[in-house]
Amino acid sequence: MSKRPAFTARLGLEYLEDRTTPTFLPGPSGGAINVNGVNVPTGGLSVAAGDLLPDRFSAFGLAEAEYVTGSGPGTNALVQIWSRTGTLQGQFSPFGTFKGGINVAIGDVLGDRRNEIIVTVAGNGPPAVGVFNPNGQVLSLFLVNGNTTFMGGLNVAVGNVLGGIAAGGFSGGRVSGQFKQEIIVGTATQLPAVVVMDGSGNIQRSFFAFDPSFGIGVTVAAANIDSTRTPGYVVGSGLPDTNAYDEIIAGAASFLPAVSVWSVWQGTPTQLQLFFAYDPLVAGNRGGVTVAAGNTDTNRGAEIFVALVGTSRIRAYNGESGGFQGEVSVYPDGYSRVVNMAVAYLTPGGYDPSDDDTAGGFNFSFETQDLAVVAGDGPFNQQPRYFIGIPFSAAGLNGP
Repeated sequence: MSKRPAFTARLGLEYLEDRTTPTFLPGPSGGAINVNGVNVPTGGLSVAAGDLLPDRFSAFGLAEAEYVTGSGPGTNALVQIWSRTGTLQGQFSPFGTFKGGINVAIGDVLGDRRNEIIVTVAGNGPPAVGVFNPNGQVLSLFLVNGNTTFMGGLNVAVGNVLGGIAAGGFSGGRVSGQFKQEIIVGTATQLPAVVVMDGSGNIQRSFFAFDPSFGIGVTVAAANIDSTRTPGYVVGSGLPDTNAYDEIIAGAASFLPAVSVWSVWQGTPTQLQLFFAYDPLVAGNRGGVTVAAGNTDTNRGAEIFVALVGTSRIRAYNGESGGFQGEVSVYPDGYSRVVNMAVAYLTPGGYDPSDDDTAGGFNFSFETQDLAVVAGDGPFNQQPRYFIGIPFSAAGLNGP
């Protein structure tokens, strides 16, 4: 595979996107793992993060995100909402007694000025997508394209791939009533299909992220990989900065450690990059990858995080150029063979929801996002490992 030139654009400072691309593997030791001398059930977790609940610091102009976990296979599907410090804030069962595992994402996909929790069936069930408020109330529930036969599971992400606050075209930002994100799902097995939908399930875009003849699934993330504005864009003009739209990052879920990057706002999906994140000639690198993306180093443009299935190794790449930035192993050898990730603003800081970056305003406390990692084959009750973003160094490359 050869890399194709990337378009130039910039990353907007928005406190919304989750970039989560979970997958699951069977537990490494017959459904149990030994933690501090105790065997605990495994099945793994998916993870997402975003501002869901009222902020305890809101009177002082500060915001704090929560993280959400979705249970893996082997137990009744359960969504749990946690404070950043690991205090349970709420939980609900999105699909009754379904035990095939669920994947989660967070974003405002209904345009109601609130973040929702998006839940998909991870496997062994129909391609169901549910949109819930933090209390577990279902706001939208649908099958992708009305399909009742596909049972291979869905990975999920949320992003502004068709527009949004970062584009600078919506004065008043998130509180303007003109803000809405899209749901991005990838088929977890069988075909590398990516589908972009609104919060009601109406399909906006669809494409194959890789050659469908490989018969592989796809993991997905969304982030703005670009480092500059649209040429000729004028701040405050009321016209959108199309370079500020999010791109879709797709990872091969099996067989190859391949990553592709797509722009879809123009109508026809356009591939911007295609590269191997790990050497495909090494036999141990052929298990596929999970992906996440976001700005964790203050430089405009997102980093792409690629975790190699079969290990707990994560590599960071420059999202625009595809340049390798570094690698970290997030768990001891043998603890986990698959990690699920989310990039979001997890460090409390100042946030103005009306700031759309059109009048020179910036949310300086939110210039860097953070990386949260869970084991997709670890305990159901695990808490994420956090890697905090700092200036000029991608999260994970500077320690927890």
